[in-house]
Formats: sequence, structure tokens, C-alpha cells
Amino acid sequence: MSSDPLHRLSADLESAIAAAMDVHDDPPIGLRPVEPGTGGRSYLVAFEGPAFLCLRDDMQPETSRARVDEIARVALVVESAEHLIDPDALRALAPAVLGLVPWQADIAVAIDALRRAGVCAGELADWREDPLRVIASLVALDDAIACQDRARAAYASFVGATEPLVAKQDELAPDFVRALGAVESAAAAAGLADALGGVVAAGMDAIEEGADEMTAAHITPLR
Repeated sequence: MSSDPLHRLSADLESAIAAAMDVHDDPPIGLRPVEPGTGGRSYLVAFEGPAFLCLRDDMQPETSRARVDEIARVALVVESAEHLIDPDALRALAPAVLGLVPWQADIAVAIDALRRAGVCAGELADWREDPLRVIASLVALDDAIACQDRARAAYASFVGATEPLVAKQDELAPDFVRALGAVESAAAAAGLADALGGVVAAGMDAIEEGADEMTAAHITPLR
């Protein structure tokens, strides 16, 4: 067997699809491997209906209602976080520093902080686009949250370093003001205004409700 993680994952997904079709006649319309951090990997399969099937890592249907609920909740938590991570917007933050280069001598500390924010934002974009993100993993999500926290902290340092300019913006060169505005817009588009973990936590009521609905629509008996 190949040691390549993507090759192994592809083989596992094919096995999960085959196992799901042994249980349910209709073809799956969605499949997500889920690693909640306890009990190994499971596979959450969606069918028209909607209907769902949770497979254990031995490709047998899960029988525990609590486990299915846990898997559904983790899948929805990760999905909600992924929707908040825009790789293109994150990567657009780094080029925004170029507009400030003419004023490097005046705001060197701020530019250095913005560069750090751009690096961290790029790392988060890489995280989101990693093919292994098909696995809904709480451990991996913690990594993303930590990465976004670093980006936000670096951007906060930039904001703090440029705060004194606000009081005298009428005295600044128009190009400088526009460059600062472009940075602010890029940071907002990149999602640095709010902590990723906090936004996800704020939506937990909807996630819990969605998990309950998925568990109720499980196509094999649960206990």
C-alpha cells in the first residue's frame, strides 16, 4: 500500500462509497471523512432525502446515536469554519503592503507587522487549500484557528502602529491615505476583524440543531 497520504485517503473514500452503497441503493451525494479526536476516523455519507449514514473506520454502519451525533457536529463545525476562510482574500493581504513602501521610513514598524500578518494569512490560505482538508478534523481546525489568531495579532500591531496617523490624516498625502484604506479593506475581506474560533462558537446553536437533524435522518438503526 502506498505511503502517500492522498493515495491512502482516495482508497479509503472509494471503500466508504462502496460500503455505503451496500447499505443504501441510491448513490451518495456527499462523503466526508471525520476525525473528531476520539475513536478514530468515521465517514459521514449523505444521500438524497436528505438521509445520512455514518460508517465506522471498519466501513460498518455506526450503531451509537451519541457517536453519530458527535460526527455530525464535528463535520458541521469544520464546514462552518471553512466557509469563513477565503484563500484568495487572505493572499491579497500581503500585496497590500506594497502601497505603503514609499512611506517605509516613517512607518517601518507598522509595515513589518503587516508583512507578518500577510505571511500568517498566506499560511491559513495554504491550510484551507490543502487536499487533506477533505478530512473534517478538530485538531486541524485548531491549527487554523491558531494561524488566524497570529494573523489577527500581527494586524492588530499594524493598526496600533498606525493609530497616531488617524488624528492627522488631513495632513497626509492622498496616496498614503488610499494605501492605508486599501490595507484596511484587504484585512476586512480576509476576515481578520473577528476571531475564527469566536465566530464558529457563536453559531453553535445552529450547528447543534443541524447535527440533531442529521442524526434523526440516519438510515440504519441507532441506539
